[in-house]
Amino acid sequence: MVTTKKYISLILSILFISTQSLFAQQDEKAKKILDEMSSFYQGLDAFSADVHQEAISTSEGKLGDIDMKAIISGNKYQLQLDGQTIYSDTKDVYRYDQEMEEVTIESAEGDEESLTGSPSQIYTLYKKNFKYLHAGKENGLDIIDLSPDKSLDINFFRIRMYIKSSTKELVKWEMYEKGNLMKYVYVINNFNKNVSVSDSDFKFNTASHPDVEVVDLR
Repeated sequence: MVTTKKYISLILSILFISTQSLFAQQDEKAKKILDEMSSFYQGLDAFSADVHQEAISTSEGKLGDIDMKAIISGNKYQLQLDGQTIYSDTKDVYRYDQEMEEVTIESAEGDEESLTGSPSQIYTLYKKNFKYLHAGKENGLDIIDLSPDKSLDINFFRIRMYIKSSTKELVKWEMYEKGNLMKYVYVINNFNKNVSVSDSDFKFNTASHPDVEVVDLR
């Protein structure tokens, strides 16, 4: 199953002139909302949230789900999911497997450019190599569709965001796999924008875990 780190459309084809005009109007509306959302999150020192993910097959229905806890401060993050804790201090990424009593350390180089890098990229990825479209509004949420440029080598053709109109918080997003065979749905719960963090929250402390095997791949 794809995790939160795998992260990342609609192009209308009716009459050329009317479609072009409609897209321009929706594009500007979408950009305004996305900019406001991005500014909201970038203005926070740190925040935490629970994230529920579901993998849904178009032919078989729901295949599975997973719950995650995230703490994010800028491009630093800590993710807890499925018996693992993943830390990144922007320099290195630590993947700690409690059951295996093993931590793998890799360089975080490239996270800022990667769709599978820092979870905070979901709030800014629209700014480069994506087209965006305001796809409607429901229950107080603005719906924004992002479609990647052909230059991007990713396995998704659409990311649909649901943004709370009143606060600009991202409450849900959906990632649609190419071939339209799979959809991954992420729902954010227990969002807390008043979180105190320290550098130790984003780095695995090997000294405090002497029995854990360290696999250093840097």
